[in-house]
Amino acid sequence: SDAVEFDAFAKAFAKPSQSASVEGPDGNCLGWAARDTSGELAPYKFSRRELQPNDVVIKITHAGMCHSDLHTIKGDWGPAKYPVVPGHEIVGIVTEVGS
Repeated sequence: SDAVEFDAFAKAFAKPSQSASVEGPDGNCLGWAARDTSGELAPYKFSRRELQPNDVVIKITHAGMCHSDLHTIKGDWGPAKYPVVPGHEIVGIVTEVGS
């Protein structure tokens, strides 16, 4: 099942994350992704690249979805590259900065 308890989801944010994303069972980040045009979101584990000099790592605590996210998921503006993790409007805590 793709169901995830809130505690498990919250623990993913408690892990240190670094900043190209690769799906895998050992990922250091957890998001909610669409895998097709259905719009259904399910947990998606992925890894961030190593922190670069101009990067900022943010522990995301809240994310919002706007209508442009829905257009992206549905492929309304051209073919989407799945999985898509929508929600570009975020609030969080800066946990690391590059040099």
